[in-house]
Amino acid sequence: MQNNAAKLVTRAKARDHVQPILHELHWLPVKERICFKMAITVFKCLNGLGPQYKSELLNFYVINRSLGSINENLLVMPTTNLKLGERAFSVGGTMIWNSLESHVRKSPAMAAFKKSLKTKLFMRSMNR
Repeated sequence: MQNNAAKLVTRAKARDHVQPILHELHWLPVKERICFKMAITVFKCLNGLGPQYKSELLNFYVINRSLGSINENLLVMPTTNLKLGERAFSVGGTMIWNSLESHVRKSPAMAAFKKSLKTKLFMRSMNR
């Protein structure tokens, strides 16, 4: 669907390869777009901008021993016994959040976070 929409927007031919078109439009592929939306939701929850019921599902990983000023903003990964459990927000959101680079997780504001996140996901999708 996204590929067809990109070709329609750019008036490309049906036989044209879609990757250069998506790159030109700066559109994230569907998988990265889902990661983008999940990461935005996690960011909002961690910064008091998301719904309370989702915020309660996320917990920062706290290091009990003194390691200086190490604060990586990592979340505790909930345990799940089923593959289906990985689709839950508490697990999927945590996996996506923890996979982000430290400087992305530590973004001070939503605009900076979105920009860093989209750049990272866009570069990841173009390197496949």
